[in-house]
Amino acid sequence: MKNEEYQRLHDLPKELDDYNINMAAQFTQVSMSGHGKFNTKEKFTVIQNRKGHHRVNNLTYILRSSKGTLIRVDINGKTHCHISTPHVHIFDEAHNNGIDAFPLSELKNYPYLSDDVLKSLKAFLVYNNFEIKELTISNNLV
Repeated sequence: MKNEEYQRLHDLPKELDDYNINMAAQFTQVSMSGHGKFNTKEKFTVIQNRKGHHRVNNLTYILRSSKGTLIRVDINGKTHCHISTPHVHIFDEAHNNGIDAFPLSELKNYPYLSDDVLKSLKAFLVYNNFEIKELTISNNLV
């Protein structure tokens, strides 16, 4: 994705389609749909993935738009190119379209680092400019 397009989509204020969401139970993933706050034609999907089979604490967040994947944050999971988790993949030209990983701590303006499932979901949403004021998050037990 071109750097300018990535930045435009990332910076766009966003809302979830439903502010009552369930977190992914261990060994599952959930998808949350969203849209641009002032441009509802821009559609987004947030994925919370906890499907780790070898690493039971696996936790990854992905943000996609209709134009492609924007960002993947691996909170817990596999080391990439000698970069342990937490690390981030950004899918723009400046970051080799997601091939390169770099430590999450180097990502400017990321609100806070946490491997807590609830706190890390909120941090991912805040970083990606989703409104979370009215957000209600429940545990998904299945």
